[in-house]
Formats: sequence, C-alpha cells, structure tokens
Amino acid sequence: MVLKSHGLGKTVLIQAVGGVLCLSLAACGSGSDPDTSSAKPAKGESAAVEWTTAPAGYVEAGGTELPGSYPEPTKGPAKGCKIGFVTPTNSIPGIGAEIDGVKSVAKKFGCSVVVKDGQFNPQNQVTGMQSLLSEGAVAIILNPLDIDALAAPIKQANDKNIPIIAVDSPASPDAKNVEGVTSTFLQSRDVTAYAAAKAIADADPGAEVGLLYPAFPAGNLQYQVERFSFWAEKLGLTVADRADVSTDSAEAASSAVNSLLQKHRDVTAIMTFNDAAAAAAATAARSLGRNDVVVTGIGGEEGVTGLIKDGRVLMTWAYDNTRMGEEEGRAAINAAAGVTLPEKVSAPGAIITASNISSFKPQA
Repeated sequence: MVLKSHGLGKTVLIQAVGGVLCLSLAACGSGSDPDTSSAKPAKGESAAVEWTTAPAGYVEAGGTELPGSYPEPTKGPAKGCKIGFVTPTNSIPGIGAEIDGVKSVAKKFGCSVVVKDGQFNPQNQVTGMQSLLSEGAVAIILNPLDIDALAAPIKQANDKNIPIIAVDSPASPDAKNVEGVTSTFLQSRDVTAYAAAKAIADADPGAEVGLLYPAFPAGNLQYQVERFSFWAEKLGLTVADRADVSTDSAEAASSAVNSLLQKHRDVTAIMTFNDAAAAAAATAARSLGRNDVVVTGIGGEEGVTGLIKDGRVLMTWAYDNTRMGEEEGRAAINAAAGVTLPEKVSAPGAIITASNISSFKPQA
C-alpha cells in the first residue's frame, strides 16, 4: 500500500514492505523512487489516499491553485512567547488535533499556545482576542465566525504590531485578505465544492441535487455551499433547491433533508457542509425510503467511514487536522519573527470514497 501526499512541498510515502510500515521521503529499500502517479491497487487492495491542494481537473475547470504550505521557520520570537488561537468552538471534530499541531510547532521555539474558545458566539471571539492582546500574545491565529465583528480587536493588534493569521476568512481563494490580516490560511472550500460536485457528476451525470445550507454564523461554510451551486451547474448537474439548517446539529440537518426530499422527489444527491450533516442526511433519506439518494460530506470524520463503505455517503473531503495546525503554527512563528509570508496558503485535503476508505485513518 502506498499513500501519496501532494501540495506540501514534499511527497511523503507510507509503503507496506514485507508487512512492515516504512515512513520516509522516498520508498523503502534501495533503488530509485517508484512512480506511483498512475499505480493501481491490486485486486482486493484499497487505493491510495492522495493529499492535494488541487485534485485532477480543478485548475483546468477554472479553479485557483495556491501554495500548500508556509516556509519552515528558521527563527522565532523570544523564548517564553505566547501564540494565541481563537477558535470558532472547541467542540468541532478535529479541532483538538489542530490545536496540537500548533502547539508542536510553537514548542520548538520555546513558545506556548493560549486557546480561546469562541463557543459559536462572535462576541466570545471578540473577548478572546482582547484577552490575548492583554496577555502579551506575539501572534494570533484567528478562525472567525464573523470577521466584521472582529474589526476593532484586529485594529488593536495592528497598533501593537501583533500579526494576525486568519483561517478561512474570506474563504474564497480569489478574495483579498481582510484589512489588518497578515496571511490567510484557507481550508480549501472551493476545492472541496468542486470535488463533491465532480463525484456526483461522475456517479450520476445530470443528476438533480439538493444543498444543505448552514443558517448559523459560519461564513466559510456558507461560501462553500455557494460554490457547491457554482460547480454543480458547471459540471452539468441541476440544483433543485437549498434547504436551510438552523443549527449545527443532526436534528436540524435531518429536518432540512426531510423537507427537501418531500418537496423535490427527483433529487438523487445531497451536498452537505460537513460530515455530521452528511451522516444525518443519509439517515433521513433512508427513513423516507429514498435508498437511491447519495450524499457528500466534508471533514473526513470517523462517523462517515462506514457510510461510505455501504454506499450511503458517496464521498467526503478529508482534512489532515494536525498538519493544518502545524501550518498555522509555522505562519504564526514566522510572522512574529518578521518573516514575510505568502498572502494565502491552502490546506491540502484528500477525496475519500469506497475505493480508498480502507487506506484512510480519520483524525476526528
């Protein structure tokens, strides 16, 4: 089994050799590196998981490819420094691994990480930012629920020469960075939308699809659903309707799916904004006797792996949460040390389907 990783400046291969896993920047054993770009799995073997910032066809279809990593820091701020991290909520699956990734980079330079939980409340994020400024943070990683609500603390950080690394805001790879932000780390929302639409178009050309829309503070997820619609139509699908999901809960997603499918009986695919919504959508569709409906998810969470295996979820776009945290940590350390950063960097991800699910290990 070979796992490939692209878009990170290096290719990491994890290859099974003689029953032993070998991790290296090349293949195990002697000789030249194997060409795995077109390798097909043996019969009964799971396909490779490929990590990329631009899946096949994305750039050709008009997508924007960005760098997949920040420079490795060669120096840091003074030892004992604090890196701030304002999260949307600490209850997001995978956020723990992301925080650990930030901490692992900060630790190398003698820095600690102070996390402020937004608890899905923009005002909590404002308070968290202000607290970090008073606590002496030398750089702040900010994953905003409502970036406009944070204009004042961002300005306060700028006045103190404290760099801000924004996460997924604005989520578009083509949009300008928010004023006062040093660099934006994107979670590949446009790429994930393309991947989901392409999977449906390949499985059911011309299908009629429904979209689940997060009607709660989550600008990056809302942008993602807008891109679902864009890529679906560009790839020959028909968007029947959009159903609003009032809260980030299985109950709200199920209710939205029930309404959507009862109103639009020709819908055979549903595109959702995260894996929890995908799992709820798949269950709701089956409860209505709609075994023909396929669902796409985003996140790569453990809860969808079984659903992908049995065909109820067509695919998910998986994130490497630990690596995302490491990239955010590199950005923060570099910025605090005065290193010029790329305007935007995009997180690599992987398309997970029934063909490679057995090779994939969820982080959340």
